[in-house]
This record gives sequence, C-alpha cells and structure tokens, in this order.
Amino acid sequence: MLDTLRTILQEPIAFFDQAIYRVLAVLIGLCCHEFGHAYAAFKSGDDTAKRAGRLTLNPLHHLDPLGALLMFFAGFGWAKPVPVNPYNYKGNRVKADLRVSLAGITVNMILFLLFTAVAVAGSAFLWRSDVIEYYGLSTLVSYDYNAVWSVISGSVAEDFGPLLARTWLVPVVRLSAYTALVNLNLAVFNVLPLPPLDGYHVFNDIVFKGRFQLSRRAFQIGMLVVLALSAQGILGRIISAVVYPAQRLLLLPVKAIWG
Repeated sequence: MLDTLRTILQEPIAFFDQAIYRVLAVLIGLCCHEFGHAYAAFKSGDDTAKRAGRLTLNPLHHLDPLGALLMFFAGFGWAKPVPVNPYNYKGNRVKADLRVSLAGITVNMILFLLFTAVAVAGSAFLWRSDVIEYYGLSTLVSYDYNAVWSVISGSVAEDFGPLLARTWLVPVVRLSAYTALVNLNLAVFNVLPLPPLDGYHVFNDIVFKGRFQLSRRAFQIGMLVVLALSAQGILGRIISAVVYPAQRLLLLPVKAIWG
C-alpha cells in the first residue's frame, strides 16, 4: 500500500492510467465470474441469486465497496459472493453444487481464451511484420518476455516505439492482454482447495460428497488464511507456477503458425 501511495504522489498520471485498465480487467473477470455462479444456480433450480438481482452482468449489482476500492488502489479486490440455497437445487444436490462451484472458474477460463485470442490477433497488426517474422508472434505475446508486459503496463510506445506498426491498437491489445491475465489468475486462484474459495467446494463435492459444509466461523477463518497466504506471497507463487505454463501451452498454435 505504501508503494501505491508513493506512485500516486510521484507519478499520478501513470498510476491512474494503469488503474483504469486494471479496474476494467478485474471488473470483467469478477462480474462474469459471479454471473456464472448465479446462472448455474438458477439453471439448477435455485432462484435465490436471481431474486437478489445477481443474475446480471451489471457490475453495480456485484461490487463490494471495499473490494472495489482495493481494485483501484491496490491492484486486487473482490465482488460480493452470490447467494445460493442448495436446498432449492433440483435432483442431486452434490452434483448441482459442483456445477455451481465450477461455473465461475469455467467462465474465467473462457474469458482467458477469448481475450488471449483478441490480444494475439491485435498483436499481429500492432507490431511491424518484419518484427513478427524475426521474433515470432508467440514471443511478443508471451508472459515470459518483456514485450507483453510493456503493452500491459502502457509503456510499449516508449519501449518499442519504432517497432510498432499501428500504435492506435495499443489500448485494445493492452486491455485484452491484461483481461486475459486477470481471468487466468482468477481461475487458478479460485480452483485452490481452500475455504471459502470455489476449489474447496469442488474438492468437498468430489472427495467427500458434499458432507463438510462451511460454517460462518470456518468461512471467516478460511478468509484469514487466504489473506495471510496472499500477504506472504505464497499464493502468488503458486498461481504463477500454473499461469505461465498454461499461457505457453495456449500459445503453441500461435508458435506453429506465426513462430
């Protein structure tokens, strides 16, 4: 947080420029994630989320005030959990709960694929053709190299200006690449089998057939554990260990076509 305050004071324009893209990317990921839960619950017979106004993509219905502030100033945040009532599920409640738990993760993975495709397509026109031929498009859009981070941070025109063919595409590629990264991080984060994350419900439904339901106290303790692991950077290292190989795997067709 001190680093954020220092950046605001020393480079306010750069901070707010980055914050706009960050907030848009996180809003897309979180709101679609919560909508996925609400839609899956509704299709499973529970209209609790719909009656609460959560079966929507409108971010105003999903935002948590503190989570929204942290999105802007700290680079992370959260939305309000979608309310569900498992007793309303039709058929097998454990299978329905599994579908609802996986829905948010699935939506984030779909968005990761979609926005990666947009970022790759945009990058094919953003960079000069001779640059793409020399370095390979998969290199320019890979998280393993500096070019994509320059795009995401907004400094690509300064860092690689002469190598760009269409600078007007920078905002499109920047938002697409950032949104893809955020959604992949959200998917990996939520699949971890820690309460109160979706991964805990998935693990509980598959291994224990849904027998261990979270109490309010367990939910609160789980939140504290997740926050502690995040503060220590442990969760970040776990997520990074999955995110980068996943992106490299996805870029294999790009590498085969464009190099």
